[in-house]
Amino acid sequence: MDLSISVYEKEGEFVASCPELDVYTYGQDAAEARRRLKHVIAFYASTAQDLGYKIDASELLANLQKPAPARSESFLN
Repeated sequence: MDLSISVYEKEGEFVASCPELDVYTYGQDAAEARRRLKHVIAFYASTAQDLGYKIDASELLANLQKPAPARSESFLN
């Protein structure tokens, strides 16, 4: 399974997401957000294994696509 990472800046923090797994995390910079997302994906795989699914965390992480450059988002309320 190929996974992608999307990173964007929102209100001074960077948000990283993996759309294929619908998981998100944040960091003070894009690198920290991506690093945290990798930990979340590993936890996701570990939890799936505990539930009986055959998922290899190292394989998921190896299949991460290179992230696009961080972008800014502005939301108007």
